[in-house]
Amino acid sequence: MRPRILFVVMSAVAAPGTVEQLALSLAPHTVLLHHDFSQSPDFRVEAQNVAFVPEPVRTGWGTFGFVEGIFHALDHAVRHHDFDYLQLLSPTCLPIKPLSHFEAHVAQPVDAHFGAIDLMDDQDCLMSVGYRAFTPADTFRHRVLRRLTAEYFARRRGRRDESGVWIHSGGGVGWKARLARWTVRAAAHRALGPHPFGPGLRPYYGSVWFGARPHVVRGMVEAFRQPELRTWFSRLRIAEEFLVPTLLMRLAGSRGPLNHYISRFDQAHPHKLRDEDLDELRVSPAFFARKFPDDPQAQVRWKVLGELVGAEDALAETASRGRVTDAESV
Repeated sequence: MRPRILFVVMSAVAAPGTVEQLALSLAPHTVLLHHDFSQSPDFRVEAQNVAFVPEPVRTGWGTFGFVEGIFHALDHAVRHHDFDYLQLLSPTCLPIKPLSHFEAHVAQPVDAHFGAIDLMDDQDCLMSVGYRAFTPADTFRHRVLRRLTAEYFARRRGRRDESGVWIHSGGGVGWKARLARWTVRAAAHRALGPHPFGPGLRPYYGSVWFGARPHVVRGMVEAFRQPELRTWFSRLRIAEEFLVPTLLMRLAGSRGPLNHYISRFDQAHPHKLRDEDLDELRVSPAFFARKFPDDPQAQVRWKVLGELVGAEDALAETASRGRVTDAESV
């Protein structure tokens, strides 16, 4: 029996044709769209498998509104939709394998698929982003730890791309680096101020683009309602990269790898995928990729949907509607 997959898409400024093409490529499964009409009031899609989240939240990259929008959509999903599996996507995602492959994948007995790096067990990760997890972004101690983090990697800096994110590697040379390591670890153990992390809530870092079973999604929504948790994460910089993997690690009894291929980051943003990336997408074990150009007529999108996915219906519908845009996606 075909699993019931619910795709939740977070939309704000992407072109309607881009979102519609994504939705058509995921048919017959339902696409639950959280669209921020305050940013794009004239947004309209016609795909029959799209449902809208009512009363959408004002979102924005790097703001806590984006987190609130995700959990608002998840709450609506568990209240009003029947599904066997939920997958979160961005508007600039596309499948990179036939949908039947993903259906077979989620039919396996795994609670959730996501990326997560253990902050307390990974020195590179702790020293790259620990200051963001353990100190609110609007505080003096946050600014001090951010500066010390830069000093830690100043003399020997590499990088690791994994779990849908990237972190610095190496570092640790010189007395300033040793001071930075001691200070960040002190913050992790609450010596510089309170935070909710500890034995009951171990901190993790990773991509927000997860897939999970209904009971896991329900547990995430319930956890987000806890005032102390919500208040803390509302003060963190790019909070979703900590909140989502941390909750998933606590709630998922069994875990599979991230369902996404994510293009290499340039600081906080992934590069747009191009035609020359097709070979890498073709051999990737992932089922989705981001980020693609925000133009439903972009050549790389047509090649992926035609050659890798076999989504001829989505391409035919795109051609019949003739939607083209030069807008940039978030």
